[in-house]
Amino acid sequence: MPYFDNEGIKLYYEIEGDGPNLIMIHGFAANIEVNWKNTNWIKTLKDEYRMILIDCRGHGKSDKPTDPAQYGAKMTEDVIKLMDYLSIDKSNFIGYSMGGRITLNILLNEPHRFKSAILGGYVPSPSIQKQRMQFYEPIIKAFEVGDIEKISNPVAKEFLRFARSTGADFKALAAVMRGQFNVVDDTFTSRARIRLKFKKIRVPVLTVVGSNDFLITDKSLIAELLPNACHFQIQGRDHLTVVPDPKFHMVVKAFLSHVNKK
Repeated sequence: MPYFDNEGIKLYYEIEGDGPNLIMIHGFAANIEVNWKNTNWIKTLKDEYRMILIDCRGHGKSDKPTDPAQYGAKMTEDVIKLMDYLSIDKSNFIGYSMGGRITLNILLNEPHRFKSAILGGYVPSPSIQKQRMQFYEPIIKAFEVGDIEKISNPVAKEFLRFARSTGADFKALAAVMRGQFNVVDDTFTSRARIRLKFKKIRVPVLTVVGSNDFLITDKSLIAELLPNACHFQIQGRDHLTVVPDPKFHMVVKAFLSHVNKK
């Protein structure tokens, strides 16, 4: 099985299909299998794109350290290291949820690596940033406890149920979340800061979310602030049910076909 190493952490990846490069980064508590294979994304895109799929650290077949210091910015670094390992200078990207956050972080810091960016199930929200620890702390504690029956917070219960269904490591996921919040970044705390940071972005960007996704409040924010961005909402779908929806696949395929001049 193909692995590469980043400072002692083994990371699993797969390559499927042929064509322009498309780096695919899954969501929190998911993995290549859950996010992309079981939902027909591979089948939809493999005839037209060379898909580079990674199991993020803490997930899937990659190593799962339980120290929060092993996450945060290191998860972004893993993707960049994989590109260098495979001698990929520039690529299309699609990231879902956590993968969307990682994709956006790379786009903001190393925009020259992008041909296009697709953010699924993720749009930074100034309103959420100001209260994110209040929202996520019960979820982190639930993963640290690791017993669904002992959890009263309904959102935390749903997070644990999904993670259990994917066979994820609860302790590692708690560290993933804590590592994310240990990184202090005020970029997304106001529209003015976001607009300023977005000035360097020149590549086409697509955001896609389910209309019933309660994790995202400012669903069209990026399309409003970026001149070269567009936004779609899949009606009646939430954070989980939008992933396998054929309409999501169709929008992404059309966008990629346009930016890659197919």
